[in-house]
Amino acid sequence: MNSYDGIPGFWIASAEDIVLQKLRWGKGSKSEKQWRDVLGIIKLQADNLDYHYLTEWAENLDLVADLSEVLTQAGI
Repeated sequence: MNSYDGIPGFWIASAEDIVLQKLRWGKGSKSEKQWRDVLGIIKLQADNLDYHYLTEWAENLDLVADLSEVLTQAGI
């Protein structure tokens, strides 16, 4: 990562990565907070999300059922 005008580089997580991570966290703990957060992100970002990316990584992370359920609940 490079710095620009003395500002150190940094990473920004995409909405898709946050959704996947929260689904992972929620899967182990059954956390309603994680689930509500994911629903909120999906509802707010529905038109901007990369569903191919979400589906591909949900398969890799064994989250397909969780992703499918949250998309259904969000009305997607």
